[in-house]
Amino acid sequence: MPTNTFLNLSEEKQKKIIDAANKEFERVPIEQVSIKNIVETAEIARGSFYQYFEDKDDLFEYVINLKMGDMEKNMKKIIEKEDGNIINVFTSLYDHLIKMGRIKKNNKFFRQIFGNIRTSDNFMLIRKETMNEKLNQNLYELYEKNKEILNVKNEQEYKLIIEILSAVTRRRVVASLKYKDLAEARKDYLKEIDFIKNGVLKKE
Repeated sequence: MPTNTFLNLSEEKQKKIIDAANKEFERVPIEQVSIKNIVETAEIARGSFYQYFEDKDDLFEYVINLKMGDMEKNMKKIIEKEDGNIINVFTSLYDHLIKMGRIKKNNKFFRQIFGNIRTSDNFMLIRKETMNEKLNQNLYELYEKNKEILNVKNEQEYKLIIEILSAVTRRRVVASLKYKDLAEARKDYLKEIDFIKNGVLKKE
């Protein structure tokens, strides 16, 4: 996320840098983004860029949050809505991400982002280390509420369930981009969630 040096800039200068970033992110996939192009368009020194952001991924994370809203706040709203039920939380998170993708699909920035997703690991609205620190912490705090409904023996097993749900949800959000019918995509996602809830072996 941006440094205090960036946040202390005038709104006009911040906007100029973000506009330059938007232009570059719209032009090419994140892997091909050029910091050189950003600083030249924003009319700042390359050294100044690194006083404002750690790298282009850091800038990308900030721009995504500006466009899609703070994911941590969204997660807290979802948790409250679902009364902390971890299975329902992930289902609502899936719906939220799909909805945001549909709303933004005609936006050039989001066409570039979503159009170049290839794997679930590419679908990072925020980077993994930040996700672990911010979003997952909110989920870990739900252990006491969920230990009565989940087949887990301890908090470590509960965290493993979160990892599984995270992986399935990310992968299914990416897979949904290949579906013409989003209802069908959601149906397949819920099938996987049902397997997690009920297991894959027949009951004896």
